Amino acid sequence: MAAPGEAAAVPAPSQTEVAAGSAASAVVLPERLQRREAERQQGVERQRQKKEAQVVKEEQSEFFLATFAREREAVEALLAAGTLEEAAARLQALQKLLTGSVRFLAPYEVRQGQETVARLQGDLAARRQDDPISVDSG
Repeated sequence: MAAPGEAAAVPAPSQTEVAAGSAASAVVLPERLQRREAERQQGVERQRQKKEAQVVKEEQSEFFLATFAREREAVEALLAAGTLEEAAARLQALQKLLTGSVRFLAPYEVRQGQETVARLQGDLAARRQDDPISVDSG
């Protein structure tokens, strides 16, 4: 045993032990690097898919808003022209569009759409009361 203050004698590894150890670590190191690279690639792919899903969601929302505005204007024009039955049919289609789009719209957009449909339904009901002829002929 070594005296206090003296370093214990540790045999130095031979050249073959050093070569065998570095060969084993050379095999382990690339495997570990490959595993980390695969994990990184999976993370990148998940981020890409998440971004694509967000883009689709925005496109659907934009499509809905454009279609809803166009249909709303058509219903308003039909109400102004007094074509109440056609206005009622278009209003029903507008309600279906809103209902089918609820799952991808922001809550604010849903609420705005519901308020617009309710206002148009009120306008249609008021016009029908004002125009008893179209109620009888319908």
